[in-house]
Amino acid sequence: MMRRLLPVGPDTDPLWLRLYVQPYAARWVAMIVGDEVPPPDPDTVTGLTFFGATPDEAEQEAKVYVGLSELSEPIN
Repeated sequence: MMRRLLPVGPDTDPLWLRLYVQPYAARWVAMIVGDEVPPPDPDTVTGLTFFGATPDEAEQEAKVYVGLSELSEPIN
């Protein structure tokens, strides 16, 4: 799975990043790389990496790192 991210930062220039999530060993890995970096090969880790027991867990860790966290449950 690949997603394109646009994190909010102090600069006014947009910095597009790509987030790849794929299985790695017995876990899942989310990798943040520059927009121009090609997709990683299977069983390859590149860029900033975040591991999780599930794809959602790994993706959430990466999103928190770039400031794109999402609430897991709605607040009433």
